[in-house]
Amino acid sequence: MTHLPLTAAEPAAPPRRPATLSALLVTTVVSALSAAAGAVLVFAGGAELAAENVSSVFDQLAPELGLPSGLSAAEAEELSGALWQGMIDSRASSLAARGGFAVFLAVWLLVAALCASKAATWARVLITIGSVLMVLTHLLVIADYPPGAVGPLGWVAVATGLAAVVLCWLPANNRYARAAKLARRP
Repeated sequence: MTHLPLTAAEPAAPPRRPATLSALLVTTVVSALSAAAGAVLVFAGGAELAAENVSSVFDQLAPELGLPSGLSAAEAEELSGALWQGMIDSRASSLAARGGFAVFLAVWLLVAALCASKAATWARVLITIGSVLMVLTHLLVIADYPPGAVGPLGWVAVATGLAAVVLCWLPANNRYARAAKLARRP
């Protein structure tokens, strides 16, 4: 009777990445990039963008506010003087704060996406939290008369953020995470 030498168990082959995990990574990155692009537009536009935004919102809402018919933003600016500039400064400050928060969340999601390539649960939790915050933030931005292209970019961030939350917890990603963990064990 011959004895075969005892050898260490061969490590399991790494599992194949599911398409749902790749989709999660792509949607997370798209959400982060759309939020960052909106923030860049806000920062680049500065006070000029805020002034355009205040004027367009004024023209849109003047009849609903009971202001005289035909009163334009330019006429209101002439009549109000420093108050108008105060509105613009306040709007610019608000837009900059939202842009800063969007950049923070974009960086959060990009880092979490980099860490989620093996579908680790903690990385998917970070994506979920960041995506929910991104969605809520952009829904607030969209509801508050966003300037220019910030609104459409906000909708992209909302849609891809919601998709990322769903993709995080699909069964294929859970199975892959377990299999990848087992494959790493000695």
